[in-house]
Amino acid sequence: MSDPRERYWRRLDEQLGRPELQEALAREFPPAADLPPGALTRRSFVHLLGASLALAGIGGCVRRPRQKILPYVARPPEMTPSAARRYATSMTLGGYATGLLVESHTGRPTKIEGNPDHPASFGAAGVLEQASVLGLYDPQRARTPRRAGRRSPWDAFAAAIGPAQLRNAVGARGAGLHLLLEPSASPLQAELLAHVRQRYPGARIHVDAPLAGDGERTGTAAAFGRAMQPVYDFTAADVVLALDADFLGAMPFHLRYARDFASRRRIAAPSDDMNRLYVVETAPTVTGGAADHRLRARPTEIPALVAALVEQIARAAPELAVQLPESAGGGTSAHAPWLTAVADDLLAHRGRAAIVAGERQPAAVHALANLLNVLLGGDGHTVRYIESPLSAGEPGTGLAALATALRAGDVGWLVVLDGNPAYAAPADLGFAALLGRARESAYLGLYRNETARACRWFLPAQHYLESWGDGRAWDGTASLVQPLLEPLYGGHAVADVLAALAGDATDPHDALQESWRRRLPPRDFQQTWDEMLQRGVAPDSAAPPIAVRPSREGVAHLLGDTAMAAEPAQGRLELALVPDAAAYDGRFGNNPWLQELPDPITKLTWGNAALLSPATAARFGVESGGLVELAAGSRKLTIPALIAPGHADDAVTVALGYGRAGRGRGDGDEQVAAGVGADGYALRTMAHPFTRRDVSLRPLGRRAALAITQGHWRMDGRPLALAATLTEFRRQPTIAPRQRGKPLSLYEPAPSAAPDQWAMTIDLAACTGCSACVVACQAENNVPVVGPEGVRDSREMHWLRIDRYFAGTPDDPVALSQPMLCQQCEKAPCEYVCPVSATVHSPDGINEMVYNRCVGTRFCSNNCPYKVRRFNWFDYNAEVSETERLAKNPDVTVRARGVMEKCTFCVQRIREAQIGARLEDRGLRSGEVRTACQQACPSRAIVFGSLTDPEDEVTRWRDHPRAYSVLHELGTEPRVRYLARITNPNPRLEAGAG
Repeated sequence: MSDPRERYWRRLDEQLGRPELQEALAREFPPAADLPPGALTRRSFVHLLGASLALAGIGGCVRRPRQKILPYVARPPEMTPSAARRYATSMTLGGYATGLLVESHTGRPTKIEGNPDHPASFGAAGVLEQASVLGLYDPQRARTPRRAGRRSPWDAFAAAIGPAQLRNAVGARGAGLHLLLEPSASPLQAELLAHVRQRYPGARIHVDAPLAGDGERTGTAAAFGRAMQPVYDFTAADVVLALDADFLGAMPFHLRYARDFASRRRIAAPSDDMNRLYVVETAPTVTGGAADHRLRARPTEIPALVAALVEQIARAAPELAVQLPESAGGGTSAHAPWLTAVADDLLAHRGRAAIVAGERQPAAVHALANLLNVLLGGDGHTVRYIESPLSAGEPGTGLAALATALRAGDVGWLVVLDGNPAYAAPADLGFAALLGRARESAYLGLYRNETARACRWFLPAQHYLESWGDGRAWDGTASLVQPLLEPLYGGHAVADVLAALAGDATDPHDALQESWRRRLPPRDFQQTWDEMLQRGVAPDSAAPPIAVRPSREGVAHLLGDTAMAAEPAQGRLELALVPDAAAYDGRFGNNPWLQELPDPITKLTWGNAALLSPATAARFGVESGGLVELAAGSRKLTIPALIAPGHADDAVTVALGYGRAGRGRGDGDEQVAAGVGADGYALRTMAHPFTRRDVSLRPLGRRAALAITQGHWRMDGRPLALAATLTEFRRQPTIAPRQRGKPLSLYEPAPSAAPDQWAMTIDLAACTGCSACVVACQAENNVPVVGPEGVRDSREMHWLRIDRYFAGTPDDPVALSQPMLCQQCEKAPCEYVCPVSATVHSPDGINEMVYNRCVGTRFCSNNCPYKVRRFNWFDYNAEVSETERLAKNPDVTVRARGVMEKCTFCVQRIREAQIGARLEDRGLRSGEVRTACQQACPSRAIVFGSLTDPEDEVTRWRDHPRAYSVLHELGTEPRVRYLARITNPNPRLEAGAG
C-alpha cells in the first residue's frame, strides 16, 4: 500500500485540476486569472489562500518576512497553537476613537474587548465595536479596484491623481480638486490634508457626516464666545438632566459615561447616596429606561421645555436669569409641576448637577444647557470644556457647498473618502445625480454601495483591523490604530489616498511613526512609541480644560432668532429621524450580528419601523405591523408601524440606516443589507435634517411581518415587585424576601471536591439594557445567525437575551431590563428529563451541554422554566463563507444541526485560566476569570466568580439584601442571582416616578 501522505497530495492535485475550481479561484483571487489553464498547483494554491500572519512585536504588528498560515511548515517560535494573543488598537466612529483590545488566534482576530487603559472604554466594548470583527471577514466586501465598472489596478488610479495628470485636470493650484471626508480627529490625517493643501492651495476640502449636527458648536459659541466641547464627569453628578441625550447608549464616550453613571447607582448599603436622572425625550431610549423621571415630548417641544426650565430657575434664583424671547416656554403649562421640581432639584445641587443636550438638538438647547451648567457651578466639577479634537471642516465647506460646486460644473476631480453620501445625503440635494457632473470622481469604501456606483473610480478600502492610523477620543486622548493582519482583500486606507495626492510614497507604518516622532520628545522616542503600541494610548494626551466665561448676551442673541415654542399642525405629526442602535447610519447594515440584535427597547430585528405612541396609533387606527405611508411635501415613505409604550404623542420616530438598494451578487454588493427596512433618509432635507413638523400618516390596510423577539413578555398590569425606591430600600433593605433563602428539599446534593463553585450576580440598578453583553456572548461562543424568517418563527439562537418589561400605563410606563441567560441551576429541571444525559452538572456547578450526546428531543427546553435553551433547527453554519469561518472562536465547538445550545458561563475561559494557573503552580486569583458578557458590560452590572473565594465580589453580592433568585419558589437553586433595581425618584414627583 502506498504512503497515505502521497495519496492525500495526489487527490489534492486531482481536485485542483478540475476546471470549475480553477475558474472559481480565478474569480475569487484576481492574480490567479493570469495563470494558464491547469497551472494552479498546490504550491500556488497555498500561495493564494495564505494570509499573512499577524506577527507579534511589542504589543502589535511589525513588518517581518511573510509567513503563511496554511500550513505551518515551520511555526514561528513565539506562536503557540490555540493560545490567544491580544493587541491594542482603536476603532473610529463619528470621528472619535475608542480604544480596543483584539484577541487573535494564529494570526486571525476573533474577539474584540475594550482597552482598560483607554478612557473611552476602560475595558468595556459596545455592540458596534464588538460586531466589527465580523465585518472584517465579510465575504461581500469589495476586492477589486474599478474604473467605469471595469477592473483597473491601484497604480492606474495613483497615476491619474499624480501631479502630471491631475494638474492637467484641475490646474496647477488645484482649483477644481474637491475632497469629501467624514469628520476626523486623526492627527495623521490632519497632517496629510495639510500636505495636500500645500501642494494644491486651490483645493477645497469638504467634511460631512449624516448624523452630525452643528447645534453643539453653535450653541457653545453663543454661550461662551467660542465653540467648545463638554466632557462630563458623572461620578461627581448628584442630579443629571438629559435633553434628548442618550448618553448611556449612543452618544460619543457613552461607554465611559455608562460606567461613571452606574457607579452612582450601585447601592451596597442603605446609607449610600444615589444619583437622580431626569430625561426628556421623544422615543424611549436606553437612557430613558434608566431614568428616575422621564418626560415625553415632541421634538420641537423640547426647546420650549428648556426655556420654561430656565424661567423656573430664574424665579428661584434671579442671579441666574437669562433673557428669553417672549414666545419661549409657551405651551408647557401642563408640565409646570415637573419642571418646577426639576429646577428646584438642580438648584439644591449646585456644583453637583449636570445638564446634557443631545447631539441632534438645535443650537438653542445646547446654548441654554451649557450656560446652565456653568451658572449652576458645574464647570470643573461635573463638566469641563475642551477644544474639540474633531476636524469638522471650515464654514461653507459642507455637503451643500460641494453640491453647489457640482451644479456649477466647477469640480474637475472629486475624491470621496468613506461614508456614503449618495445614500445618506439630504434627499432634496439629489447628491447621487450630482456626482455624475464631476469630470472625474473616485470613491474609497468597503463596499460598492450607492456612492461607489455613482463615481467613475472605485477603490476597495481597508478595514480598520487591517490599517495603520491614529485618532482621538471625545476627551482628546490620542490612540493608535494598528493592524492585526495584512488586508484580506487588498484595499487601501484614507491615508494612502491622501498620501498619493500629496505626492508622499511613504509606507503607512513609517508615515505614522514619523508623524508621532514630531509630536513626542525625541529623547527615548522608541521606548515611548513601543509603549504606545503596547497600550494603544498616547501618554498624557487628553485635551486640557479651558476656562469659560458665560455669555448671557450671546445666548439671548441666539434665542432671539430662534423659534422656542411650536404647536403641532392640525392633523400632522412631528417626525424624528434617529440613528439605529445596530445599523448606525447604514454603514453596519451588512453585518448579520447587528441586523439580528434586538433593539434595546422595541426588540425589533432585521429592519426599522415607524414608532408611535399607543394614543397616536389609536387615533390613526394603526396596529403594530400595519403598513403606513409617511408623507412630507412630495416625499413619501412606506414603512410598518410599531407601537412603542412611552413614545410622545403626535410624533413618529424612524431609525435611519435601512432601505438599501440591492445590486445583485457582484463583487462588493451589500447583499445582507439589501432590501431590509425602509429608507428614512427619503424624508430628510437640508432644512430639516433630523426633525420635521409637516408629516402626515396614512394607513395602507396591509401588514408586514415584523421580526420581533419579545412581543409577549409584558407585565400585563402587574407591578414590578422586585424593584424599589431608595426610600423603600432604606426602610426595608430586604426587597424580595420570598425570592431568597434555601428552598425545602428532600434531597441534599453531595458536597463537591471542586476547588471552585462558579456563580454570577447581575445588578439591575446598574444594567442599562444596552445589549453589549448579547453581542459579546455571540462573538465568544460562535452563536449563529438565523435570519429574519427564523426570528419570526421564534428560533433566534442568542444564548443571552435582555428581557424588557413595562409596568404602569402604556403612555408613561416604567421600564426594566433584565439579562436572562442559563441560570445554571443546582437542581436543574433540564437534567432530570434528558434521556441521553446530554445536559449534566459539572463538579464546579456549571450546567453543561455534551453536544455529541444530544439527539434533539428538546425535553430539556420544555422543562426549563426560564426558557434559555436554544435548539438549532438547521445547520446555520453550512453556508457560512470561508472568510466568515475565520471569525469563529477555536476554543468553542461549532455546533451541527439538531442539538441544544445555551450559556455555559464561558467554560472555555474558566478552563484556560485553570490551565494557566496549574502551569504556574498556583490557584486561581480573585477575578481572574471573566465571562464575555461581564467583560463587555459598560456599567459593570455583571459580576462573576467563585463562591469558594470569600474575597470574590460575587460572594459578597450574592447574599446582599437586594439579591434574589428568579422563580425561587420552584426550588431550582440558580447560580445566577439578581440585585433588585433601585430608583431614586424626587419625592415631589414620586407618584409618577419612573
